[in-house]
Amino acid sequence: MATRRQALTAFGVAAFGASLPAAAAEPTQKPMVPLRTLGRTGRLVTPFGLGGQAALQYNMPNTDPADIVVRAVELGVTYLDTSNMYGDSQLHYGEAFRRLNLVPGKAGYNSALRESLFLTSKTTQIYGNDTEGPEWGPKDRTALDDLKRSLTQIFGDGKGFIPEGAYLDSMLMHNVNEHDEVVARYTGMDARGGKMRGKIGVFAMLLDYRDGTNYTGLNPEHRRWIRHIGISGHTSEALTEAIRRDDGNNLDTVLMPLNVADRLFMPFQTNVLPLARAKGMGVIAMKVFADGALVGKGAHWTEGPSDVITNVGDVKKRASFHDMIRYPLSLPGVSCAIIGIGHIDRVDPSKDQLVADIAASIDAPMTPEERSAIEKRIADAFGATTNYFQQRAKGLIQPTEVKATKLADRVVVSWQAGFAGAEPVRWYHIRAGGKTVLTIPAREQLTTAPLTAFLTPEDAAAGPITVIASDAVSPA
Repeated sequence: MATRRQALTAFGVAAFGASLPAAAAEPTQKPMVPLRTLGRTGRLVTPFGLGGQAALQYNMPNTDPADIVVRAVELGVTYLDTSNMYGDSQLHYGEAFRRLNLVPGKAGYNSALRESLFLTSKTTQIYGNDTEGPEWGPKDRTALDDLKRSLTQIFGDGKGFIPEGAYLDSMLMHNVNEHDEVVARYTGMDARGGKMRGKIGVFAMLLDYRDGTNYTGLNPEHRRWIRHIGISGHTSEALTEAIRRDDGNNLDTVLMPLNVADRLFMPFQTNVLPLARAKGMGVIAMKVFADGALVGKGAHWTEGPSDVITNVGDVKKRASFHDMIRYPLSLPGVSCAIIGIGHIDRVDPSKDQLVADIAASIDAPMTPEERSAIEKRIADAFGATTNYFQQRAKGLIQPTEVKATKLADRVVVSWQAGFAGAEPVRWYHIRAGGKTVLTIPAREQLTTAPLTAFLTPEDAAAGPITVIASDAVSPA
């Protein structure tokens, strides 16, 4: 098991107990962190990513939030997360970036350090040119306003000024949880290259600011303020739909809940994760501690400083926090896990959450057997109340829209994939008249176009065609 001393050494800081300066420190030795590729972005990121909530969102007593960001960067953390919905989080990043010389145009700008970081912010707004958003979202901003807000708060004066050379590595369409929200965010995508009218979805707007184009009319200066576009949400059905709708493969990253209780609910690891992996997306895990519900907080959204976890160690002793971090990072396809930090300690690393979480993130991945064991302990201890933000379990949902189309010499069977339960879908059984005439290994439905298989006319003639999904290990 990796120790906190090993974590500091791996991240290039040899002086374990030393208090580091509140500015970028030069590593005393070459970092040895096992970096991971963030999907098709091609970027290498540390397995631990700094979450933008906890003490960065809430102004904790006797805490310098900006120093948490500084400390993370000093320790070599490369994935940085924030959001327009996280209180003063972006402003704290702005202060930290000034201390770290990460503001372009300022004397001493450290361009090499900036290029090594993957900075992500988020918008919950649905349209690029309209303030309509989710019921719980801001009522006075568009998604374009949020993009500008991120850049001015992190790199500018917080009042609208954005320096030349400022950019986000990724902007996420955030908290996408319902079918209608997915459809609305895609508004105008089919009109790119033509004339767009009326409301323009956030996705089309972000593409203009990624590519420097102005198809939406919302980027007349042809700015390139973002490098990648991503998506996040708390329901596997909505995220699955959003990713399948992206037939142009413009969504490079996805942020999803992945923790030891995931399979007790409508799982992400058997639905969204394999789909994202098949499409080459970078996967970032969140809600590693179920928003604190696994380490002492109640199963409800964090509402203020009193809900932020500030201790290092295990509260309920049912599962090690160390192993809770190892769990999502051991799932195939996961690039990193973001975790909010409530407390750091530059003098005593044994009290430093950041160092403790880094140590867990670089430890050996869990085996499938270890994952099964910790899942059982969590299920016994917490049951179905832990991941209050996820859909309740529905079990294996069978395919829909099954059709059989006769051609000259064969029958094309098509269907829309269902949703997996706790186990992944492994097989599709094609039946005619109640008899299985074809069994094929399951594959991901990458777009909204249905999955297909072929039958001979003789096999299809046995009766009505049905498609049955199976999560059995054996096809029999």
